[in-house]
Amino acid sequence: MNGRERVHTALSYKRPDRTPTDIQAVPEIWDLLFRHFGTDSMKSVMESMQIDCAWVDPEVLRLPDKIDDEGLIIGWGGSRCKLVGNSFGEYLEVVRYATDGCNTPAEIDANLELPDLSDMDFSPVTEACRTFDDYFLIGGFASSFYYPTLVRRMEDILMDMVLNPQLIHHLIRRCFDWHMEYHEKLLKAADGRLDAMQMADDFSTQLNLIMSIDMFREFYKKPLEAYIDLAKSYGAIPYMHCCGSAYPLINELIDMGIRILDPVQTSARDMSPEKLKTEFAGRITFHGGGETQDILPHGTPEEVRENARLLSRILGGNGGYIMEPSHQIQADVPLENVLAFYEIENRYA
Repeated sequence: MNGRERVHTALSYKRPDRTPTDIQAVPEIWDLLFRHFGTDSMKSVMESMQIDCAWVDPEVLRLPDKIDDEGLIIGWGGSRCKLVGNSFGEYLEVVRYATDGCNTPAEIDANLELPDLSDMDFSPVTEACRTFDDYFLIGGFASSFYYPTLVRRMEDILMDMVLNPQLIHHLIRRCFDWHMEYHEKLLKAADGRLDAMQMADDFSTQLNLIMSIDMFREFYKKPLEAYIDLAKSYGAIPYMHCCGSAYPLINELIDMGIRILDPVQTSARDMSPEKLKTEFAGRITFHGGGETQDILPHGTPEEVRENARLLSRILGGNGGYIMEPSHQIQADVPLENVLAFYEIENRYA
């Protein structure tokens, strides 16, 4: 089997020849992998690690950073950001939100600076589809909740959902319209070859949902359903990223048409592999699961192997699973643990 065949077999709830895998990592980890394998080619690294999935749109996302008069990076939607570093790497953090202080839809419109899609080159998507043709191809980041939190403080959004719902409906609509246009361009550039389109919204903490199911339905369900319909219209499988304890939403997501759930944060409440497989086997495919808070950064290579084998055995039994850590691999993960997680023997457990 090639990677694409392996993943599609798992999506049919049949056990493929081995558990399929994906990899997402911060640049610091990719640099370690490039040096380890003696290459500057991401595809060469993935071939050496026998990865089955590939993401097709990172080049579209990385437009050159624009800097304002204060030396701050102009982030998505016009929020001001800066790089914050630790001993392992750097991360972009919002320091001033684009819609701070906005109380009406008109004020939202006056302050929101959505990226100009005509500045974005989608040809790398077409090229990636050719380069990784025998891989299971994933792309996109369609958002109903997360991207609004990049331009307005989360606490303000949550309060406005109760006190000023018109404002939040308007903000969601503005962000939604941009994402629909972006993802239409993405899907057209892939020319029917995209296997799965990602929707990316974190509705959960590690203990429960951030909001009630009723609030989710009122504000965020319809935009997600529109993204699902768009994906399916191009033959792409709807894929949902939701960190934390997504358990209370899983039946809702299945009913909406989501077929792949990521990142399966098994350390969160009600997200144990055993519980997920018992309750949802044959109804949704899980993607992720590798324990990134303790085992990957702090465990021994053997503990990492044990974690991967457990996931392959439990979540991967009878298909319905794509193995990957439950977050992009962060810069504090030792190289030996990255390599231990992806050892080929783990996928036959």
